[in-house]
Order: sequence, then structure tokens, then C-alpha cells
Amino acid sequence: MRPRPAPRGWGSAGRRTVRAARTRNRRAAHPLPLPLLLLLVIGLVAGGLSSCSNKPKPPQPGGVRWVSGANGNYPADVNLWSVFTGRKVDLAVVFTDRQDWTNLVSAGWPTQAFTRDKFPGGLSVAQPMFPKDGDEATCATGAYDNYWRQFGTTLTTFGRGDAFVRLGWEFNGDWFWWYPRDVETWKTCYRRTVLAIRSTAPHVRIDWNMTAHRDHLPVSGQDIWDAYPGDDYVDVVSIDSYDSYPASVSKTIWDRQCHLRSGLCTVIAFARAHGKKFAVPEWGLVRTTGGGGDNPYYIQKMYETFTANADALAYEAYFNNAEEGNVESSLYRPVLNPNAAERYLALFGDR
Repeated sequence: MRPRPAPRGWGSAGRRTVRAARTRNRRAAHPLPLPLLLLLVIGLVAGGLSSCSNKPKPPQPGGVRWVSGANGNYPADVNLWSVFTGRKVDLAVVFTDRQDWTNLVSAGWPTQAFTRDKFPGGLSVAQPMFPKDGDEATCATGAYDNYWRQFGTTLTTFGRGDAFVRLGWEFNGDWFWWYPRDVETWKTCYRRTVLAIRSTAPHVRIDWNMTAHRDHLPVSGQDIWDAYPGDDYVDVVSIDSYDSYPASVSKTIWDRQCHLRSGLCTVIAFARAHGKKFAVPEWGLVRTTGGGGDNPYYIQKMYETFTANADALAYEAYFNNAEEGNVESSLYRPVLNPNAAERYLALFGDR
């Protein structure tokens, strides 16, 4: 997502199993003529073969069977999403304070606010690769390794050693300072950072995260996938996929944008090909420039995509935001997008 003034974090969730009603055939009260009986038998056999086919069934409305989240600075903020959806919260998406190394790796924010006794759900932490006075070249030499070992210790100390860490999130945008200047140097920095964090938090889950609809890196213009650091350094491949640039207001546009090099469908295919889970840590409507506004169709397509790929989905989180000048995606408190909010509840709510 584009730069936001508050560097701190957020999340929501819940699960629900959708059960299809079953009907039973009743035996006819009177014997049928032979020709009609033969047609009935043929029809039943064909129906049975069809139900055993491997063709995917269309998603059933209303139900979430994966880890689903939202954003909030504190557990109380996150839990408001469960009031809206009627589901318990599975995961909180949060952000570290980016001011300096102390705040980045050892101050305890936000993990101290989200210890398991305060919030039993999972945690996804958005983490810069270095503070604003750092750089990828220095990082690549190993000069920051001790800081990252400290970060792993911080996660472990507050019971969050298994958190998802979105290291250098949205690196293909130019609104944060950690985008690659030299791709190979950037990847060396990334790999060193991962190894240092894992040395003190061995169960951490590294989440390599891009922003949607920006196929090329800011400085070099290289393909976004040139920045992939390698399977050994990534646990989850993820994308922040907002309804903007372009907004998905039709099937044609949805299909085109989803299959961009930096599209959701491409991320899913890549993750599957590499034996990884995928995630969508941030998704939501956009009422500001380039967005589709109150767009229930986008909500519908995101739900269909999650349903069709639930087996490979690590987590997803709707980014509920009402801040002026930000995405203004809010579905709840306040309801800025009433039509989309209604569609979200019909699909993602506890119905």
C-alpha cells in the first residue's frame, strides 16, 4: 500500500465450514413403463459420473475456511473486525515503528502488545529491511546481522517466534526507502537478514511481499521476479492487492490485472510451482485516485479466488482504512463503502 503516516500494525479473521444440503431420491409409488425406466437409469448414471468428476465446483456463498485477518494497532482494534464479521479473529496484521534500529528490532512494539495472552491469533509483522539511514549495500556486508539476531530474539521473547515477517514489504514500489537499487546487492541483504532472524527465531515464517500492478522495479526497470531471493529464504510468497491501477470493474479487467507479472493469479501460480503458500496481507477497496470505489464485484472476485485456492492460502487480511488521503477502504466504523460491505458480509461473514 502507498505510504501511510502511522507505521504501526493491524488484523482480523475467522473460519466457517459451508455445508451443502443433501436431498434423497424417493422410490416411485407405481412402476414406470420400460422406456421411461431406461431413460431414468441412464440419467442417474450420468449424474453420478458428473458428481465424481474433478471439475471445480463454483464457490458457495457465505463461508471462510482459511486464516482471515484485518488490521489494527492493538488487539482491541483488531477485535472490532470480529464484531463486524461475526467471526473470531485469526490473525493481526501489524507494523513495526520505522524510526531507528532500536524501534525496529528490540523495542518490543508491536509484539509486546500482541502476546498470546492478549491476542491468541496469529501475527503478521511488516518489517523494513533497515531504517531510513540504512542501505542495502551496508546490509549486504553483514553489518546489520546483529540487529536482526536481536529482532529474532524479540519475537521469541514475546512468544511470537512463529510470526509471519513481511520483510521489505512492497519492495517494488517507490514509496518506501528499501526498494532495490542494485537487485543482486538487495537480494544478498535479504538473504543475510533472513539467516540472522532465523538464528534466534527458527520457526519464523518469512513472507516475501510485493505490491500488485507494478511489474518492474523502480530503479533498474527489471522484472519484479528478478528480486526473488530464492526458495531457501522464503516461506510465503505474498502480494498486497488493492482495487486500483486498474480497478476490477469487469471480468475482462479482473482477468487481465490478475495475470500481470505482479498480479494475484501470477503470485498464486508461482507459489504453487515452488511448493510455497501464498498470502494477501493487505487487500481492500480504493476510493481515492485510481480506485474502483464502492465495488462489490472486486469483493466477489477476491472471495472466489481465495475459495478456489484455499489449500495453498497461508492467510489473507482485509485492510480496513478510513484515513483521508489513504485508500479509504473502510467497510466498518465507518461504513464508507456500503454496497461492498454488504457483499463482504454475505461472503466472508458468519452467515
